[in-house]
Amino acid sequence: MELALAFVAAALLVCLAACRAARSAGGPARYAERLPDGTQRVTIVVQGGYRPSRVDLDAGVPATLRFDRRDDDPCGELLVSELWPTVHRLAPGETEIRFTPQRPGHFPFTCGMGMYSGVLVVHEAAS
Repeated sequence: MELALAFVAAALLVCLAACRAARSAGGPARYAERLPDGTQRVTIVVQGGYRPSRVDLDAGVPATLRFDRRDDDPCGELLVSELWPTVHRLAPGETEIRFTPQRPGHFPFTCGMGMYSGVLVVHEAAS
């Protein structure tokens, strides 16, 4: 019993250390690519965190966030943000989330456990 508890405690410590390291591994910000149809798109790699961890978008312009989940860490399975009404499940490989950001601001997104985090920065659309 004591050995099992020690094993569980060690596993939790390793997971927490990995998640902390992932939080700081997000890389530089990335402005969404504007497509010929006028929409915006960006790919976010999910592997020990989100890369990039900051994405800049324009308000009022339909957006596609393409999440490329490359690991099977349970931290990366769920995606939460106030910008969309439901929790999204990120399957291994690519999952697209389409929405139109309505107002400027900073909108955090996280995994279901809050260990991975990023931010969508929505700017006033250029006239």
